[in-house]
Amino acid sequence: MRPPSRCYTPDSKSHYNVPQDSSDHAKQFDYDERSSSTHGFPTALYDDLHTNLPTDVMQFIDHGFPESTPEYPSRCHVEQYVRSYADTHDLHRLIQLNKEVVSIKYDAGQKHWECKVQDLLSPGLLPKLILFDAVVVCTGRANHPYIPDVPGLRELAEARPGCIMAAREYRRATDHCGQFVLVVGGAFSGSDIARQLSYTAGNVHISMTKIEKDTDSETDKDMPVVGVDGCNPHNMPVTHPRIECIMPKEILFTDGTAMPIPDRIIYATGYLYVYPFIDSNNPQSLAYRLPTHRQHANNELPEAELPPFTDGHKVNDLYKYLLYIHNPTLAIFGTPFRIAPFPFYEYQAHYLAHVYKGIVLLPSAEQMLDEWNKLVAEFPGKKVNEMGMLQIDYRNDLLDTVDRFSEAKSDSGKRLHRVERGSTWADRCFNTLVNRKRHLGY
Repeated sequence: MRPPSRCYTPDSKSHYNVPQDSSDHAKQFDYDERSSSTHGFPTALYDDLHTNLPTDVMQFIDHGFPESTPEYPSRCHVEQYVRSYADTHDLHRLIQLNKEVVSIKYDAGQKHWECKVQDLLSPGLLPKLILFDAVVVCTGRANHPYIPDVPGLRELAEARPGCIMAAREYRRATDHCGQFVLVVGGAFSGSDIARQLSYTAGNVHISMTKIEKDTDSETDKDMPVVGVDGCNPHNMPVTHPRIECIMPKEILFTDGTAMPIPDRIIYATGYLYVYPFIDSNNPQSLAYRLPTHRQHANNELPEAELPPFTDGHKVNDLYKYLLYIHNPTLAIFGTPFRIAPFPFYEYQAHYLAHVYKGIVLLPSAEQMLDEWNKLVAEFPGKKVNEMGMLQIDYRNDLLDTVDRFSEAKSDSGKRLHRVERGSTWADRCFNTLVNRKRHLGY
């Protein structure tokens, strides 16, 4: 029996544009509506959701899952685990619920952040202005669906409202009984949704990019190929390559095959990096004051050199995937994916705390920007955030950096340790899908 959940929103509806393939195309405001069952903002959780990682890989360093927890827990077990972590560390006294950050802007003259916060329980009141020395964004990625554009997609959305939905709206396979469904995207969510639908839908098709393992790529070779294991053998999903275009009566794929327009197209193609409370096209509102002589000074860069804060596929100019180079008092957590999130965030928090305490000193803006540009050149586009087993090197780098500046280890530093490639943790992380299939059957 699953424990009760307060984060699951069974009747949620998300608002997004079709297509929605960049931060400029993303719906910035009113992108979701309140769930009538929970009176909260909808989450991306679906009913029969289990983790891709075992408990011993995904848990916090100092807080294990209860022994009775299944090795690959459900969404309910994870929610209870996070709540118990908050209870253990008395985090509720620091958390204000039912508050929405409307905007943040850096006041370079006063050297503080101006944050406008709306009380959701009193929508008639004006947003409250609160001042902070630093802002750490921990909103995650699963908010603004990435819906890639193909010829004919916009016309289909207009002609058949409701035909296209994002995976974050998917809740139950029984909602699609007897339907003809196409799932776009064959990674974790897409393959899991296709598997579930094979037991209820009339016909299930899945369009995915063929994944070839590149033995020279640290992110590719360390991540298993995702398939559609555990499907109904009497209604196996039909696989297709990418969509080439959408015609009035059929969908054409890149291999020349076609299929009729289905009842429902579910896009499980990931998410965009969008932060509605940040004016992405005005990064100067986030940066330090610019020097009057227009030369580089301290961590200040001329306005003309600042790119948009995000293009949707990555946040620009993040030192160590965390600190906004043009104003390190702004930090963005959790931009990398294909990681073990909870321990990953612990190492990020450990490093950030030592930076904000003044223990770890940052390089110059030029040095930080040079490091970021080399990273983007090596991993272009959204691959810059796809870590896989490179997360081990990243975590060790954060820990080593703190140790270099610290004469004595902090309490958190004593808990954290280097992770070796051949360790049990690394092996369990690398083989997670093989082990999951052994335990869950898919």
